[in-house]
Amino acid sequence: MHLIFDLDGTLINSLPGIANSLNAALAENNLPEHDTETVRGFIGDGSYVLCERAAPSLDSASIDAIDAAFRENYAKLWQDGTVIYDGIIDLLKSIPAGHHLSILSNKPHAFTEEIISSIFPKNMFSTVLGQRQGINKKPDPSGIHEILQQSNHPDKTAYLIGDSTVDLTTANNAKIGSIGVTWGFESSQDLSALNPDHIVDSVAKLKQLINTLSNHD
Repeated sequence: MHLIFDLDGTLINSLPGIANSLNAALAENNLPEHDTETVRGFIGDGSYVLCERAAPSLDSASIDAIDAAFRENYAKLWQDGTVIYDGIIDLLKSIPAGHHLSILSNKPHAFTEEIISSIFPKNMFSTVLGQRQGINKKPDPSGIHEILQQSNHPDKTAYLIGDSTVDLTTANNAKIGSIGVTWGFESSQDLSALNPDHIVDSVAKLKQLINTLSNHD
């Protein structure tokens, strides 16, 4: 079985770090800031779209400038606003040997790699992919296909685990299994509307589900 995890809102709570970095970028460009809960609704489609949603009336050149400022600030601020959700490390360590664990995120690739290498145990994931220039991001299935090709693992035993409708749509587009988690950045109602194969509301229940799927793999 190959378990492909989203990062933000699934394995880590990165909302404070993202909100602080975005608001710093907006302030540098003399634009109004947003409260943390409003920023929650901007997350999920990469940093450019995050900035676009924060300043929707601006042209693309202005959004590029905000995005560049956001990335610069995030490089300095993410550690103060990013924590692994309780129980996640125990969950990952409990998955039986022989199963593949990977990361597919719409966070810029350099930040995705940095966060994984900084706060997770070494060699926990076989593949880590973030948003890369020239590669379509989720919900395009290209990242899923790349991960599965690298592992030579059958699509029929793969699941994408994520907290957003983008994640569930990506799984559908890639024709693999989908598991929605409700502790992240989108509501359980929005996730349920996409009819995922499974939906769980706690890390403990995700651990139970993965154990059950593992026994049937």
